[in-house]
Amino acid sequence: MKLYCETCDSVICRDCTVRTHKDHEYDLVSASYTKHCQELEGSLNPVKEKIEGLKKVLSALAEREGEIRERGEGVLEEIHEMVEEMMNVLRESERKLTEQAKRVTDDKLKVLSEQMKSAEKSLHLLEDVEDYVEQSLKTGSPQQVLKSKKQMMERMSEVTGGINVEELHPKEKGDFVLSKDIKSLHHIGDIISLQQYRVKKIDRIRPAGKAVSFSLSME
Repeated sequence: MKLYCETCDSVICRDCTVRTHKDHEYDLVSASYTKHCQELEGSLNPVKEKIEGLKKVLSALAEREGEIRERGEGVLEEIHEMVEEMMNVLRESERKLTEQAKRVTDDKLKVLSEQMKSAEKSLHLLEDVEDYVEQSLKTGSPQQVLKSKKQMMERMSEVTGGINVEELHPKEKGDFVLSKDIKSLHHIGDIISLQQYRVKKIDRIRPAGKAVSFSLSME
């Protein structure tokens, strides 16, 4: 008759109860199986939550990728429209700005691509663990499930603990615009990202009649 040692988390035989597992807490495999199955199923909740979180992250990354591509195309169009109004001497500046816009777009897309790869890798890892545990519960014998329970618990904990969904949210935005500068025919603008700028200081706010005046510095 097979027994399950609750103290050691292992399947044992009757003889073991008076030898290596003496004074341990144990029960019939059939009785322990139901309880530990429920525990394993409950332990899948963090895995499922991570999977759901990663799917949302991948959706957000894909959406942000489209925004950046669209914004990149929009900037290129602005550059083209501006340059078309100028003399042939501006064509070289158009080429440089186009390359710059593509580089900014590509750099942002590269960051998102790496995030997507990481998120997909984490998702596949979690789904593999989920499939393995669920398959074990469906097809494994009580003895097999109980024997591998500790290993499965440790693996689920290891996998979920090594994935931070928050860190995989989109880092880049489609927030770069064309900064026009037509004062010089040799330098007609730059491609900038709004993430590069932040408010450095807001000086004292002073009433000025019915209006309010204040000074703002950026960096």
